[in-house]
Amino acid sequence: MEIIFAYDEDKDIECLLKKGPGSHNQPGNQTKTYKELLDFTSDVGNTGKVREFVRKYLFENGIDVQISREELQRNWDTVAEEFEKRAERIFGIRIADRITAYMTITGRYPYYIEDKAKFFYVPAQKTNANATTMHELLHFYTWFKFGESEPVDPQKYNDVKESLTALLNIEFSDLMNGAVDNGYPQHARLREMAADEWEISKDINRVWNVLRSSLD
Repeated sequence: MEIIFAYDEDKDIECLLKKGPGSHNQPGNQTKTYKELLDFTSDVGNTGKVREFVRKYLFENGIDVQISREELQRNWDTVAEEFEKRAERIFGIRIADRITAYMTITGRYPYYIEDKAKFFYVPAQKTNANATTMHELLHFYTWFKFGESEPVDPQKYNDVKESLTALLNIEFSDLMNGAVDNGYPQHARLREMAADEWEISKDINRVWNVLRSSLD
């Protein structure tokens, strides 16, 4: 697996407009950056105005996307091999894809796994996004391990895959630059169940089944 960090202004704008107003797990919850966009212009359908806002935001916040991209890549490369080794041990699979991590100012970091060009987003405001990267990549491992082969109700799948990121705090905490993966409040009980079962069995299949069964 190879993770390539990149900045693409069009991707940044797309993410801001699609995910800034809210997301599946946080419907109607506008990000701070999206609120700033609305203060800048009410015409969010005007791509030129949104592009102007994005460039203004980057300039006023002192974000040099090229320098940030290089630092994000450098910081990830220091832990990439160890992360992949641990993830492969946990899930029992290997991901051979080249995956792009696009920088965004949005304040929300979705992933796209079923597209031919697989990618996810990381914060443009940071120079170390290892915790975000690992969170999104655990979704990739979950999909290739369970999502592709097991028919699961989409909402239940969402709840389980988000809860499995609780394993980051157990197995990857030393690689996360001091960050803690807290997840969403609505998944607190499932995350606790995932962590408890993992500590007992160290078997991702058992963890998956325990979480799935709890939602039936």
